[in-house]
Amino acid sequence: MVCLLMGLFAACEKSVDVLIPGNLQPDYSGITTLRVENYVNRLFIDLLGREATETERQAAVQELRDSALSTSIRRRLITRLQSDTSFHPGDSSYRHAYCERIYQLMKARFLEGADDGELQLRLGNARFAETIARLNGDSVGVFSARNQAASYENVLKSRRNYRLGKISFGEMCSYMMNNGIYDVINMNSFNFVNASYDDLFNRLPTRDEFNRAYDVIEYNKPAVIHGIVCTNRNEYLRALTESSEFYEAQVRWVWFTLLQREPSTGELFRVLPPYRLSGDLMEVQKQALQSDEYAQFR
Repeated sequence: MVCLLMGLFAACEKSVDVLIPGNLQPDYSGITTLRVENYVNRLFIDLLGREATETERQAAVQELRDSALSTSIRRRLITRLQSDTSFHPGDSSYRHAYCERIYQLMKARFLEGADDGELQLRLGNARFAETIARLNGDSVGVFSARNQAASYENVLKSRRNYRLGKISFGEMCSYMMNNGIYDVINMNSFNFVNASYDDLFNRLPTRDEFNRAYDVIEYNKPAVIHGIVCTNRNEYLRALTESSEFYEAQVRWVWFTLLQREPSTGELFRVLPPYRLSGDLMEVQKQALQSDEYAQFR
């Protein structure tokens, strides 16, 4: 019996090397330094909105070369550009520049690139209107002007609040759609409903979706929007930006802007479930940016 047990233990202690086909790191020895430099520059442009300085480029290229262009080091470089809060001349920090880039991209996407000066002017006008309404004893006017002021303030503060983790990417998108500038671009409830679906999901609503959304926006009539009962614009936008379709649309947006194509079914299956759980847009970007396809190392 003892011998039998010892034999079993010995068998358990044996290790077997298993070779998984296709699991070996590709040979990048033929990748030129110029191509690596181009990869680094593209990362800086897409994440920070500027090219790398000579010092930054040389340091990043050396780091990548030392690791034989490993995916883990690419990922570390991307994370640094998204998250590093240490001081860098001209940027304040990489994190600051990255969030500024996201903010400007969202303004271009939803507000036709409206200048902050215009937002601040509208904010000032709304606050002035609130003061006048208060002096006139107009409580309805006070409430309306205060809501208008808050809508512009939410947009202007979204850059900092997103950087500090106080709001999600979805919340930033909802602020971009819930203000007077977006209303001017997409006048009346009919256009607003169509534009909200098109801007967030890259499609128009179905007839049923449109009718329910229109009742909410135009009449404050309760309706179920993507599984959530909504009675006003704030609740409507929250329902859209917390829906499963919103997360899928953002993965598609990242793939289209960085890889100039739609994600495959396999890529969606790999990236989308964890994104739905975490809401971490940076991780979605990493998946595209660390790829050989983006780096053009194929």
